[in-house]
Amino acid sequence: MLTLDRDRQIILSVDRFGQLATAHIAQLHFADLTPKPMQRALTRLVERKYLARIERRMVGGTGAGSGQYVYQLGSAGWKLVGRVGKYWPFRTVNYHTLAIADSYMELLALEREKRIEILGFTTEPDTWLDIAGADLRPDMFIEVRQVFEKKSLSLWVEIDMGTERQKALKDKLARYWHAYQHADADKLPVFPLVLFLAPDLKRAREIRWLIDNGPKEGQPLFLVSTVSEYAGLIFS
Repeated sequence: MLTLDRDRQIILSVDRFGQLATAHIAQLHFADLTPKPMQRALTRLVERKYLARIERRMVGGTGAGSGQYVYQLGSAGWKLVGRVGKYWPFRTVNYHTLAIADSYMELLALEREKRIEILGFTTEPDTWLDIAGADLRPDMFIEVRQVFEKKSLSLWVEIDMGTERQKALKDKLARYWHAYQHADADKLPVFPLVLFLAPDLKRAREIRWLIDNGPKEGQPLFLVSTVSEYAGLIFS
């Protein structure tokens, strides 16, 4: 039985993203505390099977760092959040999932600096939708507002790990452009911009090149950056 609201919030965060590294949990729920309260909380949640450790992170990893534990829902956490079906834990770290979390942490840091306000965010699969036959599967949806200029921005975020071939990327770009052209304004009054986050500048340039060689009128729909740089650029 959970007695602390923070424990429940940790479980809900892990459920929302699918997997979180120790540093992610620290940023989300223990930003102003020493490591000991977090260590006690995570140990407690693992012992009570609300969370389960997958393995230690490899050196390199994503922005959350290396040598950390990665957490997923345990069997009790699975039941707590109302998941249906048999509990089936991951056996390995999903670096794409952790990269999604990394991208959110960049925004969270700006919000704590009072530069932006996060109005809302959603992660896959709740972001998936079909528009006029175009199957869209963005990794994350975010809506943010710039504090000083009061400007708002909605984004579908595609986390690129550098593994998709150009043909697959072209198809993805075409689906977003088709959806933009045929979206129902009553159902989707504001069509989000599509932000591709690449693992490095070389890959970002490749994606930008593919966009620039597509329909000219569709190019303003797409933004390209890297996880480490995009947060400060989205209102530029």
